[in-house]
Amino acid sequence: MKNLIVYFSWSNNTKRLVEEINKSFNFEIIRIEKEIPYSSNYDICAYKEAKEEVENNIHPSIKKLNTNFNEYDNIFLFFPIWWYTLPMPLLTFINEYLKDFKGKVYLFANSYTNDPQYMINSLKDVKAINNKINFIEGLFNKSVKEHISYLKEVN
Repeated sequence: MKNLIVYFSWSNNTKRLVEEINKSFNFEIIRIEKEIPYSSNYDICAYKEAKEEVENNIHPSIKKLNTNFNEYDNIFLFFPIWWYTLPMPLLTFINEYLKDFKGKVYLFANSYTNDPQYMINSLKDVKAINNKINFIEGLFNKSVKEHISYLKEVN
């Protein structure tokens, strides 16, 4: 079984989580980055740029990815919660790169608040982009150890 971690991280919290988890697996990793980066100022990024994208359903351009995602059985998609759902660059990724993906896409979210509705929103939003993909609710706000245990079960 061939697995891939794909993640989005503005502050690098999700990046650190992915790197720590992957010490137990050594999966290939791809980072999703916005073509025109978000502001490095938190207030501008969060309360202007990201909020506007979510409120207006804007899927911003992302940097080109030179990967054949159909070579993978599972994609483990890691992201922070932004405005009660996943960051909009991930919807761009799904729409542009996973159109015909036949494997499973597991969602792993982290947030400063522990509202399970955020994962429900994220799952609903990805299915709205492409309901033919097998999206699976992974983990929300769990420890590195819990992620490793979960990934061992599905791998």
